[in-house]
Amino acid sequence: MNHDESCAPTVSRRSFLKLSGTALAALPLFHFSRVADAATGVPLARSKLSSWQDLHRQRWTWDRVARGSHGWVNCRSACNWDLYVKDGIVVREEQTGNYEASEPGLPDFNPRGCQKGGCYTRVMYGPSRLTVPLKRVGERGSGKWRRIGWDRALREIAEKVVEIAQRHGPDAIVQDLGPHFDMGATTVARNRFWSLMGASLPDDWAEIGDLNIGATLTFGFPHVGGSSDEWFLSDYIVVWMMNPAVTQIPDAHFLFEARYRGAELAVIDPVQSATAMHADCWLPIAPGSDAALGLATARHIWESGRIDLDSVREQTDLPILVRLDTGRFLREADLQRGGRDNMLYMWDAKRGAPVAAPGCEGDDDRAKLSLEGLEPPIEGRFSVTLADGGRTWVAPVGALLREQLEPWTIEAAAQKTGLSVSLVRRFAEGFAAAERPMVLSSWGSNRYFQSDQINRTKILCLALKGAVGKLGAGYHSTGWVGIDGMALAMNDPGEGALGRVKLGAEIFAQRRTFGMLVDRLAGKKSNAQFEHQLARHLVGQESCWTNSASQNYEYQGIKQDMAREVDPHYPRPIEQYVREAREKGWMPVSPDKTQPRAWITGGSNVLRRSNLPQRMLEHMWPQLELVVDVNQKHTFTGMHADYLLPAAGYYEKPGIKYSVAYVPYLHYCDSAVEPVGEAKDEWALYWLLAQEVERVAKERDVPPLASCGGSKTVEMQSLVRHYSFSGEYGPADAEKVNEFVLENSPSAQGMTLQGLKQSGIAKYASVGAMGIQENLFNSRWQGEGLMRALTDMVDDKWSWPTLTGRQQFYIDHPWFIEAGEALAGYGESPKAGGDYPFRLISCHSRWSIHSVWRDTPELLRLQRGEPVVYLNPADAERLEIADGDFALLGNDYGEMRMRTKYSALVRPRVAYYFHAWEPHQFPDHKSYKFLIPGPIKPLHFAGGEGHLGWFFGHFEPGTHVQDTRVRVRSTAAASRA
Repeated sequence: MNHDESCAPTVSRRSFLKLSGTALAALPLFHFSRVADAATGVPLARSKLSSWQDLHRQRWTWDRVARGSHGWVNCRSACNWDLYVKDGIVVREEQTGNYEASEPGLPDFNPRGCQKGGCYTRVMYGPSRLTVPLKRVGERGSGKWRRIGWDRALREIAEKVVEIAQRHGPDAIVQDLGPHFDMGATTVARNRFWSLMGASLPDDWAEIGDLNIGATLTFGFPHVGGSSDEWFLSDYIVVWMMNPAVTQIPDAHFLFEARYRGAELAVIDPVQSATAMHADCWLPIAPGSDAALGLATARHIWESGRIDLDSVREQTDLPILVRLDTGRFLREADLQRGGRDNMLYMWDAKRGAPVAAPGCEGDDDRAKLSLEGLEPPIEGRFSVTLADGGRTWVAPVGALLREQLEPWTIEAAAQKTGLSVSLVRRFAEGFAAAERPMVLSSWGSNRYFQSDQINRTKILCLALKGAVGKLGAGYHSTGWVGIDGMALAMNDPGEGALGRVKLGAEIFAQRRTFGMLVDRLAGKKSNAQFEHQLARHLVGQESCWTNSASQNYEYQGIKQDMAREVDPHYPRPIEQYVREAREKGWMPVSPDKTQPRAWITGGSNVLRRSNLPQRMLEHMWPQLELVVDVNQKHTFTGMHADYLLPAAGYYEKPGIKYSVAYVPYLHYCDSAVEPVGEAKDEWALYWLLAQEVERVAKERDVPPLASCGGSKTVEMQSLVRHYSFSGEYGPADAEKVNEFVLENSPSAQGMTLQGLKQSGIAKYASVGAMGIQENLFNSRWQGEGLMRALTDMVDDKWSWPTLTGRQQFYIDHPWFIEAGEALAGYGESPKAGGDYPFRLISCHSRWSIHSVWRDTPELLRLQRGEPVVYLNPADAERLEIADGDFALLGNDYGEMRMRTKYSALVRPRVAYYFHAWEPHQFPDHKSYKFLIPGPIKPLHFAGGEGHLGWFFGHFEPGTHVQDTRVRVRSTAAASRA
């Protein structure tokens, strides 16, 4: 039933939540009072309860059990759940136990789940659930809303969208992708619709601090690692900037089971985390000083003679020659006129001359790493004759690296890290002596300004040991399995099989892509290399892709803030780096000719997650003519929107859980019940919005519009035909869209929708294509045995997707050379926010995934019930702050209040908090984000050479929150002042 706003009362957000919360909170209890005939569904008279036992028995009855998961949420722990349904209500959820061990001798994956999944029904039926469309009737942020019918809401939104596209261009509309997504119809719907509309689609991997730039610089891709049962096989596990006992609850048991078989567990964290409590060795490192520990460990491995020289020669760039006069790699263009700029060299000691490095980017003959008897030195200094007849000295990368490591003794590292000499020595020796060292370093490891250097040093330690890609060893930064059908569903031209053939012909008619195909057919590249290279080429052509940090830099109003934070640390102002990158097309910004004029959120909460949200509200928000929040919940961003559209929850729509590789099973999310209230699944929502946009476009006779800098044409008058795959899928066909995704995904080969509905899971048949975030590179794995990563390079000797074709530790881009970061080194953490005594350090929370569960009573009762900052008791007592008192946290960007909690687990001079609280959960609606500038590293705008340059989910500028400095004051002291 639709409700026109003309007859609907105006309600405030507070009163609306109070009324809806009263009704919704009772929904899980309906099964106590209603009993229906199983065959007819007709309510029957309920016999009088004679005892508490009868009440208990009635509680444990249900109509059916569906299989599902929490599909559209940024949770890396895919888990299979039984969903118990009674009278159309999910009354509870329980973990299942139908996973198998990958191989004999390995622990299995059972059970999977956590306390958040176990109480999602409280979110689903909770007081902050969004159940009807709402339209703002007061100022943005005022909390004044009016209920509006779906027909009218979609009509008004469509009119505004068309108007903005006509006046400012389609790319002035921003669809904020956010961190929540699935691999099914939900994500397909929003990406497909807004791509067809020519809207700007910002990649926020780096902006939210999850992108491992250090891994991209070294490997050519950031998302590394196979299934979590491989942890069990390591003999020296280093959990470095990760907390699996909190953020990987279903997988953490593999760490502790590895200890049973003799592995040593070392945890590097400034806080004694839940994982550190179970470690053999905890290193309470000074925040941001990790590179010093990595450099000292690498030096110790080398000095003690424990490097794997054969692996280093073959798999790394340490033998690649560098010119000592320019700091650049020796190239064919240096040695002969007209030579290639991407053909690099090693030294052949037998010939006393440089030889072409097999597998480098310029090696047209083959993309293989095999040295075929060549033993290039990784140290030394040699003279070469240049094309102009002059001579210059060259040295292998290894020689430069050895020199870089020389100052980093155990004692030097101890001084920088604040650790004892004996503890640093114990760690370095344990790493050097291990046969299968492994480093777990996931998304939280990327939030320091110097995280790229820190992560490069971690990988260096592993590479020197020959551990990268080795069974039971190597680097785990969270890998992904390819679900190829999802990309096809998002980008399919909607013209059937003939349209797909036409699209393929257009793609391979391009000279560059045709060359890729020829190389693949000639056996010069592996299938995985071809897929990855093609994805990199095409991703910028498919839609108006951009990245959130660049977009924020241009439009959020933070340019002066970034200059103040970043300029003192680099040879040039950040503005010069940004301008050069834009002029040379290295880093896309969309929209590029106007400010954003419409902001559509889905799977996002941009005003909660963004640093300095006050800048966004002051500078960007007033320029927006339309803000729409498509969400299952009320959020802080939604408070500042114009329209709120209720999205179906995780148990109310069919979907495919996103495919993180920790567990080698695809998880299907069945629709257990109908959506609550008037909520709709996204496929239906955007189908109906497409219908309205097309209707408005026809009424106004809107011509095709150019978008994406002219590379894309938007035809709104035929939007429904394109969105619906030429009418193949209607608004009620989300499940059929999921089926399309599965049928077109080799990793889901053999799976059926019916089978997945019954079991909830099925083991992947392969690792899928190597596309954007799918970087497993294991062509051998076909669904049997342990799923590990990087065998294509390590076992089959295919080259890495880097300029050198190897794990690359030397970046010879002019920007990196100029900044002194060509090799990984130690960089001081900038004092973001000003020179104040405390470091503001965050961690992912045990009690929520982003803000989804942040107001759930059951989980609030397991913590302090509100945001808290953890202080070392000595610090708090010195500042006269009692346990439980409010404290004032401030810096150059302002001040906010937060409840304190004493914790001896926290280092002195660290203010520690768990992230994702909504700003409206703090006094004055000001969260810690109002103090965090999130400096952007200018080198991450680089491009134009080798594997550097923008690639969705691979390389782009981001923000860094862990360098923030604050002062901490007691409220009493502040009032006295």
